[in-house]
Amino acid sequence: MGYAELISRLQVLPEDKQAEVFDFVEFLVQRNQALPEHTATLAQSSLAYWINNPVVVPGFKPMSRDEANAR
Repeated sequence: MGYAELISRLQVLPEDKQAEVFDFVEFLVQRNQALPEHTATLAQSSLAYWINNPVVVPGFKPMSRDEANAR
Protein backbone atom coordinates (compact mmCIF):
# COMPACT_ATOMS: atom_id res chain seq x y z
CA MET A 1 0.00 0.00 0.00
CA GLY A 2 1.46 3.34 -1.02
CA TYR A 3 1.02 6.72 0.60
CA ALA A 4 -1.61 7.82 -1.92
CA GLU A 5 -3.75 4.75 -1.25
CA LEU A 6 -3.35 5.18 2.50
CA ILE A 7 -4.42 8.82 2.34
CA SER A 8 -7.41 8.04 0.14
CA ARG A 9 -8.55 5.35 2.59
CA LEU A 10 -8.10 7.72 5.54
CA GLN A 11 -10.18 10.39 3.82
CA VAL A 12 -13.25 8.15 3.63
CA LEU A 13 -13.16 7.44 7.36
CA PRO A 14 -15.21 9.54 9.77
CA GLU A 15 -13.23 12.13 11.72
CA ASP A 16 -13.32 10.15 14.96
CA LYS A 17 -11.81 7.11 13.19
CA GLN A 18 -9.17 9.31 11.54
CA ALA A 19 -8.27 10.57 15.01
CA GLU A 20 -7.86 6.95 16.19
CA VAL A 21 -5.49 6.27 13.30
CA PHE A 22 -3.45 9.38 14.06
CA ASP A 23 -3.32 8.44 17.76
CA PHE A 24 -2.08 4.97 16.84
CA VAL A 25 0.58 6.43 14.53
CA GLU A 26 1.72 8.73 17.35
CA PHE A 27 1.90 5.72 19.68
CA LEU A 28 4.08 3.84 17.18
CA VAL A 29 6.39 6.85 16.77
CA GLN A 30 6.81 7.20 20.55
CA ARG A 31 7.41 3.48 21.01
CA ASN A 32 10.00 3.49 18.24
CA GLN A 33 11.82 6.43 19.84
CA ALA A 34 11.84 4.68 23.21
CA LEU A 35 13.87 1.78 21.85
CA PRO A 36 17.59 1.99 22.47
CA GLU A 37 19.44 3.07 19.37
CA HIS A 38 22.35 0.75 19.96
CA THR A 39 22.12 -2.49 21.82
CA ALA A 40 25.43 -3.94 22.89
CA THR A 41 26.24 -7.51 21.98
CA LEU A 42 27.58 -10.01 24.48
CA ALA A 43 31.04 -9.49 22.97
CA GLN A 44 30.79 -5.82 23.94
CA SER A 45 29.54 -6.46 27.47
CA SER A 46 31.44 -6.08 30.71
CA LEU A 47 31.46 -9.89 31.04
CA ALA A 48 33.40 -10.12 27.78
CA TYR A 49 35.95 -7.68 29.18
CA TRP A 50 36.68 -10.00 32.12
CA ILE A 51 36.79 -13.06 29.89
CA ASN A 52 39.24 -11.36 27.54
CA ASN A 53 41.25 -9.76 30.38
CA PRO A 54 41.23 -12.22 33.27
CA VAL A 55 42.58 -11.24 36.67
CA VAL A 56 46.09 -12.62 37.02
CA VAL A 57 47.17 -13.83 40.47
CA PRO A 58 50.95 -14.27 40.73
CA GLY A 59 51.96 -17.83 41.64
CA PHE A 60 48.44 -19.23 41.17
CA LYS A 61 48.29 -22.69 39.58
CA PRO A 62 44.83 -24.07 38.83
CA MET A 63 44.08 -27.65 39.83
CA SER A 64 43.89 -30.28 37.14
CA ARG A 65 40.63 -32.14 36.66
CA ASP A 66 42.10 -35.20 38.37
CA GLU A 67 43.25 -33.16 41.37
CA ALA A 68 39.83 -31.54 41.69
CA ASN A 69 37.99 -34.88 41.45
CA ALA A 70 40.28 -36.60 43.96
CA ARG A 71 39.17 -34.33 46.77
